[in-house]
Amino acid sequence: MNKLSNTKFGIKKKTRTEISQLVNKYYKEAKKCKKAKAYLSGCIMVGSAFESVLMLAIDCYEEEALLSNKAPKRNNSIKPLLEWSLFDLLNVASDINLLPSNLSKDSDWDDAKAEIGDYGKLIQEMRNCVHPSRYIQVFPKKKIKKHFLNSCFEILDTSIDYLAHKIEESIMNNKK
Repeated sequence: MNKLSNTKFGIKKKTRTEISQLVNKYYKEAKKCKKAKAYLSGCIMVGSAFESVLMLAIDCYEEEALLSNKAPKRNNSIKPLLEWSLFDLLNVASDINLLPSNLSKDSDWDDAKAEIGDYGKLIQEMRNCVHPSRYIQVFPKKKIKKHFLNSCFEILDTSIDYLAHKIEESIMNNKK
């Protein structure tokens, strides 16, 4: 239990291993979906892999996450990390500059201003198409095609590289 919170926030080592394995499982499933031309299913699997990666990354930055005013709460205490939604993970990752974002929810997309966290929100939008109402709102009368899944893979791979670099940088700075 962390001093900053009256809840059990972090992930146990065994659970961390299981989540890491899920990242690989979801990724492989997404590849199978791509091969089968099941692009919506692939986007959903990539979204699940992304959520798992974010959960693991935020677990590495527990203190910062617990201090974030974006951390989700229940009964005046921060929820355990395993109960966070992808929305919560993205908000905190942006707030603690783990996956920075620059675009507000209400602003139009701007490639020049978009940062890695903004692209992560695109994966969230695609993953949320598992819900009929979200699909109809985001993609009225459209099919999810191969290029959407390819974009999701690209964003996931870039996010993983970005987070790995960020974690490595933190480790090196803590050695000094």
